[in-house]
Amino acid sequence: MIKNFMENFRPYYDNFMKDLDGLLRIPSVLDEYKENSDAPFGKGNKDALMYMLSLGEKDGFKAVNVDNYAGFLEFGEGDKVLLILCHLDVVPTTGNWTNPPFEPVIKDGRIFARGSSDDKGPLMATYYALKMLKDNGYEPSMRVRFFFGCDEESGSRCLERYIEKYGECDYGFSPDAGFPCIFAEKGISSEMFSGKTKDSNLISFNSGTVSNVVPDVAVSEIENLNLEKEFNEYLKENNLKGEVNGNLYTIYGKAAHGSIPETGINAALYLGRFLYKYIDNEFLALVASEFDDFYGDNLGIGYIDSEMGRVSNNIAIFKFKDNEYKIVTNIRYPKGFDFELKMKSLEKHLLKFGATLTVLSNSNYHYVPKYSHLVQALLKAYRDSTGDLTEPYSIGGGTYARDFKNAVAFGVIFPGETESMHMPDESASIENLIKSSYIILEAIKNICD
Repeated sequence: MIKNFMENFRPYYDNFMKDLDGLLRIPSVLDEYKENSDAPFGKGNKDALMYMLSLGEKDGFKAVNVDNYAGFLEFGEGDKVLLILCHLDVVPTTGNWTNPPFEPVIKDGRIFARGSSDDKGPLMATYYALKMLKDNGYEPSMRVRFFFGCDEESGSRCLERYIEKYGECDYGFSPDAGFPCIFAEKGISSEMFSGKTKDSNLISFNSGTVSNVVPDVAVSEIENLNLEKEFNEYLKENNLKGEVNGNLYTIYGKAAHGSIPETGINAALYLGRFLYKYIDNEFLALVASEFDDFYGDNLGIGYIDSEMGRVSNNIAIFKFKDNEYKIVTNIRYPKGFDFELKMKSLEKHLLKFGATLTVLSNSNYHYVPKYSHLVQALLKAYRDSTGDLTEPYSIGGGTYARDFKNAVAFGVIFPGETESMHMPDESASIENLIKSSYIILEAIKNICD
C-alpha cells in the first residue's frame, strides 16, 4: 500500500519539498521570552507560525492564531475534536555542522537541516496528510485540528496558552517521536544543584545551554597550574577532541537528546573528571564522583519499571564563577517512581558536597492503555501500511501528548531508523516522511470511523 501511495504522492511531491524547504529555512530557535508580546518567543518562531497559518489558509483550512504562541488549522464538523500536535520551534544549533543548519541540503535521499527530524519534517508530513484528505473530499466525523506550537523545546508555554483557551481534546496524537505508537512517556523533571567552594585554582567552568540536550562543549579557566601535557594525554586516552589556549581548557563531546544521555558524549563530565585529579573542590568532586552513570544510581534515584523502563539522568548545564556553581540536571522517570521521596533522598545525598537542591520543574509520567480505541486505531494504521507488528512502547522523551488524557505520540521515526534529533547535521529520510504522511492519513480515518 505504501508503494501505491508513493505513486499517488507524485502530484504533491514538488510542493511538499518546496514548503518543507521554506519552513526549514526559518531559524525558529527560542529568543528571549516576552510574555504576550507580538512575538513572545522571538522573530524566528513568529515567522514560522505565520508561514504555516498562511499555507493552511491558502489551502482552504480554518486558520487560527493563538496569541502568537501557537496556531492551528481545522476542517470537519462535530462536537468531538481530534487534535494532532506538532511544533515549530527547534533547539539551538550547537556543535559542528557540515552545512549551515538553516540552509537545507538534500543528499542520499535525506534532507539535512535543524528541525528536519524534530519537528518540522513530521509537521509538514502531517500537513500533507490533511491536505490530501481535504483535496479528496474526505468528511471526518469530528473536527480535525492540527496544532503547531512555538515553545515545545523550552517549556511548552504555547500549549499552556492553547489549553487555557480550548481545553481538552477527545482524541489526540503527536507525530514527534516514533512508530508504531508510544503509549507512555516518562515523567520529566529539572533540578538545580548549587553551592560554593573556597578553591583558588578554578576560575570558571561553563557547559550546556538547555536541560534536554547533552552538552557537547565544555570550557574551563584555571590558574596557578599548567596541565597542558596531562590534558593532551587525557584527550588521547579517552579518544576526545579538545584544546588548550593559555589558561582555557576545552573539551568537545557529542550532543544527544536528553532522554537518551548514554548516546551522547558529555563534554562537561569529561572535563570535570580531568580537573578533579589536580583541583580539589566540592564542585569538581560532585561532577567527578556522582555523575559517572546515566541512570541516577550514584545519586540514589535509580529505579526500573517493567513496562516503562528505568530512570535516566542528563547532567545538562554547568556554571561556575567566583567560587559559586550551579548544575542543572534533567531526570526522566517511569511510573512507580516516588518523586517526592526520591527528591528528599537526593537532597540528603548532596549535603556531603555542601550543595543544595532546587526542583525547577516536574511533569508527571503519561500513560494511555495499550488496548484503548486510540492506540488500537493508530496501530492498525501503521500495521496495515507496513506489515510490521512491532509492539507499542514507552519513551523517556516528552511530547505534547502528555498534556492530554487521551493522547499519545505516533511517529514518525520508524523502528531501526537512525535518530538525529537535537544533534549536529540533523536529517530526515524524505521517503520516510512521505510514508509517514500516508500512515497519518490512515490513522485520522481510523480514529474518525
